[in-house]
Amino acid sequence: MESKKEALIAYNDLKRKIINSGFCTLCGACEAACPVHAIRIEKDEVHHVHDCSKDLDLCPICYDVCPHSEALLLESVGFVADAPVRREGLGYYRKMLLAQAADSELRELSRGGAVVTSLLTYGIENNVFDSAIVSQAETQIPVKPKPLVGLVPDDILSAVGSKFFPASVARAFGSAVYEYGKANIAFVGVPCHVLALRKLEAWQHKIMGNLKIIIGLFCFGTLSLGRLLKYMLTAYRIKPSEIKRIDLNKEFVFQTERGATRIPLSEAKQNILVSCRTCTDFTSELADISVGGAYPLNDWSTVIIRTKSGEDFFYDAVEHGVINTEVIEHEPDVFAHAIEAAVQKRTSALKELSEMKEAYVPLPVRPLREIAVLSQIKVEDVMTRDVISVSPNITISQFLDFMAKHHHIGYPVMNERGDLVGVVTLEDATKVAKERRDKILIGDIRKRKLVVVYPEELALDAFKRMSTHEIGRILVVDRKNPKKLLGILTKTDLMHILRKRL
Repeated sequence: MESKKEALIAYNDLKRKIINSGFCTLCGACEAACPVHAIRIEKDEVHHVHDCSKDLDLCPICYDVCPHSEALLLESVGFVADAPVRREGLGYYRKMLLAQAADSELRELSRGGAVVTSLLTYGIENNVFDSAIVSQAETQIPVKPKPLVGLVPDDILSAVGSKFFPASVARAFGSAVYEYGKANIAFVGVPCHVLALRKLEAWQHKIMGNLKIIIGLFCFGTLSLGRLLKYMLTAYRIKPSEIKRIDLNKEFVFQTERGATRIPLSEAKQNILVSCRTCTDFTSELADISVGGAYPLNDWSTVIIRTKSGEDFFYDAVEHGVINTEVIEHEPDVFAHAIEAAVQKRTSALKELSEMKEAYVPLPVRPLREIAVLSQIKVEDVMTRDVISVSPNITISQFLDFMAKHHHIGYPVMNERGDLVGVVTLEDATKVAKERRDKILIGDIRKRKLVVVYPEELALDAFKRMSTHEIGRILVVDRKNPKKLLGILTKTDLMHILRKRL
């Protein structure tokens, strides 16, 4: 039985709620943050190497900075919330565009736009930062990453390629500060890594004064290495050492010297970590710069610039000829695919959370203070009144072009009289085969049964209704005339209000 003093130590909550429940992604934030170095990650496990209650009377930090705890979420959003645009599925941002490395050889090496590699190399060569935290392949198992403190361009080049397994990159950030004495560090990670760094910033941890920039990667989910490699061996007779590379667009592609083996996402899901199955962030929404694929384009990347520091750094690289850019609105298929992937991940995560809740699996709870704030605000005080709508008479192809310009996922459908007659989303449009999109009208695929809220209702009521129906936006209509659209409210809007009020 633990003593009263031991009960005040956050590691006990971390172990019970996160580690033992299978949510840990081994990012290493807890190890980097621990003031008495009581936590260590070794052999893909978190170890409590000594009883920190003997050194501390009260310490909440390891649980607070864990990306899978409920703590410091709104405070973390604050680092990107001054961006002028906020969109469901994309988060806050300043610009969204296509980019590629100007170096064609680098693009060929990376089999993509090579944007991250180019930015890091440029930053180190020009002393924008003195090191970069990346993931590098292990010698014995090429697809297994290990964290690397990159000090020279050759270190960055050694990390080229996609990695889909846990790596303790947050711990490596601590090593860059404590062991290497670095003061201007670039950090590259997937959404949970990025959130861990932002939580450390929100906690005002002393090592975060050494952070220069965060580059986030698009992520479907981190695979559990042991389970996946065992599965590949038994199901496909592919040894771990034979896997040279893993690619991902709409399926996982395992590259070996014998060729490519393709696995549907649904088949790989059983080997995705629990925390990834419940993660709704596809585009690393809290990074300074987010970078991902630009399917169906082969040698371009999708870039989302979120902060002023990220914008300054990125366009400095552009001006020096390191990065080429294009307008993403000219490639509506690229934008549609990015949004589709974000919606797919969000929808899947919400479904997983619902199933886990029904099975009484322990989940982080929404703090009572957030509920209290939402219960004091009326919908009419926070809704967006200037609503962008579409006509039922445009084609699906025209709708996708329109959506690429405005960057929303869903739109109300208004007839020529200005009556609300439905709602249409990207998901509805992409269900129609490409060869039919020039013939099918929005009026043919619109949803007629609408989920709505009234302006005098509480923001909490809107949030509950969105959660119940697993939607990210809700239409605000006149109670006396439901065909009269008054506004729209999204979950991103509610998060924005919470951040400002708490």
